[in-house]
Amino acid sequence: MTFARLIFSTAVLMVSTAALAQQPQDTADPSSTTCSFSYSSGPITTFTRYCLGANGNIVQFDSPSGFEYISNGGPLEGYGICDVNPNIAYYDYASADSGNWGPTTVTTPNATTQVFLRTTADGIWQLKQTIVQLKATAATTGSVKITMALKNLSTISRNVTLLRIANVNNGPVATNDEFVSSYNSAFGQEPGASWGMGLTTNTFTFAHNGLVISPPVPPNPCHYVTNVQNFAIIGDGAIGHVYAITVPKGATKTVAMTYKPI
Repeated sequence: MTFARLIFSTAVLMVSTAALAQQPQDTADPSSTTCSFSYSSGPITTFTRYCLGANGNIVQFDSPSGFEYISNGGPLEGYGICDVNPNIAYYDYASADSGNWGPTTVTTPNATTQVFLRTTADGIWQLKQTIVQLKATAATTGSVKITMALKNLSTISRNVTLLRIANVNNGPVATNDEFVSSYNSAFGQEPGASWGMGLTTNTFTFAHNGLVISPPVPPNPCHYVTNVQNFAIIGDGAIGHVYAITVPKGATKTVAMTYKPI
């Protein structure tokens, strides 16, 4: 399996009533596209709003108001794991999932943070997502920082591919967007003087790479390179980031990344 450019084996804060609950909540919905936790911030010039589904997927994101990036055509945003040696994939992209996850437990540490904890159905992996609102100000748009902590619950060391992707549709014509990736980021935007959305890594510990996937089909994390584009494209695409990680038995490895309007 190869990465593009890397080759290796393998204004007011709006929070929903549910988000204010301090007790853990269980949800058994395997592929939730419903808005469960809503946030917004910033004056009209930098207004940023997003919404999280019950399993830790971003199901809506707009900035400025009404310029939607994720929910156009149905939300496709989320996370994937490939357990390399047995070649087993686990993923949840909101509108598509692998069907081998357990229920999600959701907690709300504070008004800007949601924590989503779930375990794969075979009991091998535990994924803890901490999703934090970075509020917009008069000088900058808001952003969303996502930390994914992956714990190996098994008794052997395992190699994994861990990825995050978002199908980005900018404006009314999804097939006329521009997509570019680098080692550290990926973004999609409407060509010309308009807006767009980027995903940038905050973790440099592991081999990693930004991704552009076109067409934006839900990728199997064990075979995601099929639709990876190694050059700038004009068309319909998704952005993402991928990491190659060795997780010793009983250990947890953590990556973080940030979605931000551009």
